[in-house]
Amino acid sequence: MTLRQAGAVLLMLLTACSGVPRVTRASEDDGEVGAGAARYEVRVFSPRTVPGEPVEVDEDDFTEAVARLAREARPVAQPQAEARRLFAETREAQARGERVIRLAPVDVSAAASRAEAELTREYLRWCQRTQGGGDCLRLLVDGPTVRGDDRYALALAISLGSVLAETTQALKGMVQPSAVLSMLVWAAVVYLLLWALPEPLSKTIAAGMTVLLLGWLGVDTVWSLMRGWVRLVEDADRATTFDELSEAGEKFGRVMGENTARVLVMVATAALGGAVPKLAKLMPKLPGFTQAAVQAEAQGGLRLATIAEVESVAASSEGTFSILMKSPGSRAGVATTESEAAVTTIIRHQGGNRQVLSNGQRWHVPANKPVKDIPTADPVGDQLQAAATRVAQQWGPHQLSPGEREAIRKATAQGEYWLARLLEREARGRFVERQLVPEFSHLRWSKTGVDAVDPRTGCQYEVLSGTASNVALHGKRLASILFRMITF
Repeated sequence: MTLRQAGAVLLMLLTACSGVPRVTRASEDDGEVGAGAARYEVRVFSPRTVPGEPVEVDEDDFTEAVARLAREARPVAQPQAEARRLFAETREAQARGERVIRLAPVDVSAAASRAEAELTREYLRWCQRTQGGGDCLRLLVDGPTVRGDDRYALALAISLGSVLAETTQALKGMVQPSAVLSMLVWAAVVYLLLWALPEPLSKTIAAGMTVLLLGWLGVDTVWSLMRGWVRLVEDADRATTFDELSEAGEKFGRVMGENTARVLVMVATAALGGAVPKLAKLMPKLPGFTQAAVQAEAQGGLRLATIAEVESVAASSEGTFSILMKSPGSRAGVATTESEAAVTTIIRHQGGNRQVLSNGQRWHVPANKPVKDIPTADPVGDQLQAAATRVAQQWGPHQLSPGEREAIRKATAQGEYWLARLLEREARGRFVERQLVPEFSHLRWSKTGVDAVDPRTGCQYEVLSGTASNVALHGKRLASILFRMITF
C-alpha cells in the first residue's frame, strides 16, 4: 500500500483540509445552510464504555441464514467489478482525496509472470480440493492468471477455513453456487479494503455493514479484524508463492476465529442485496439479532432498527468508531424562535449537545443551552479561523517532530498505513495550534479543556486536527462547553 506498490486503482484518500465530516444535504452546495439542510446525529462506539462480547452464531444458524440471504443475490459474470459497484459511493467519497493509493503490486518481469502462472496452477488445485474444481472464486475472469487484488480474495477465502466449507454447503441447491460464493468473497474483500486505507471511512451499504459488525462483534473485535486485515494485505503483497499466500490467509484466520468469520460472511451475504433499506429489512432475521441490538445500544447508543439512517462510519486512531446518522423528518434549518433564525443544526450528539452553523461559523452548543448565547459577532474567532486556514497550508512532513516521525514510522513498519496517516493529520493539527499561540498571545491557551479562551469576552475556541472522527470525539469530550470550532 505504499506509493511504490502499483496495481489496480481501488480507492483514494479523503480531503485533508477539513475537520468536519462531509455530509449530504438537500442542496448540492455543501456550504448551504437553509430550510432544506439535514440534521445529523453522532453515535460514538468506544471500547471504554460498555465492554461488548461477540454474539455467538452456531453452524446450523449460520448455514440457514446464508442459504436464506443468498436467495437475494443475483449471480454475475464479474464478481470483482460487481463488488466495486456495490461500494461505489464509499469509493467516490475517497476519490476526493490527495493521491492515489495503489493496493496490489504489479511486476511485469518474466520471473513475476512465471510466479503468477505457478500461483494460478496452485489456486486451481486448491479449488479442486475445496470446491470441486474450476475457477471457483472467479479470479480468472479478467485475466489468465491470479494477480493484483485476486491475491487478497484467495487469501481471505483460505482464512475462512471451515467456515468456507459451511458456506459452500449452505449454497448447495442454488443454480450457480460458485458464482454466489465468489460474489460474497469479493464483497468482503472490497469492504475490508476500505478499512485498510488512511482515515478509514465507510458510507452507504459499507456503513451498514460496519454497524452490523459492531453490533454482532463489539468494538474490540472489529478493531482486531481491521488490524488483522491490514497485515494480511501486507503479507499477501510480499507473498511470491501459494504457500506464502496461504500462510497469510491462515494467520488472518487465527485472528478472526470461527465465530467472527461466520459473522463476516453472513453480513457480506446480506449486503449482496445492494441497498441499505433491504439490508435493514433482512437484519432482524439474522441469528443473534436481539443480542446484537442490545449490545449496539449499550456501546454506542445506537438502535440497529435505525441502520437505514446511517450516513457514514469513521474509525479514529484511538480505537473508536464515530457514526454519523441522518435524523429522519427533521428540518434543521427551520428556526424555532426569532433568535435562532440564522442558526442551522448540522450534527446532534447522543448527549443532546449539537454542532450548529451560525452566520457561517461552526459552534458547539451544550444540551439545553439556547443558541442565543452564541455571540452575534466574533471578530477574534474570525481572525483565528483565517489564521488557522493560512497556517495549515504551510504544514509539510518536514514539520514533524522526532517523536511524531518515529510514531508514524512504527505504524508504517507494521503495515498500518491508515494509522500512520491519522497520526500525520494529528501532527498537522498540533503544528497549526503551535503557530497560532504566539500570533494570538492575548488568548489564554491551555492543554486541558478547550484550546483557547478570550479573557475579554469569555469566548472559547477549539482547534481541530482535521480527521473525520475528530469532530465527533470533541462533541463527546467537551459536551458541556459552548465553544467555536476552528477548522482547517
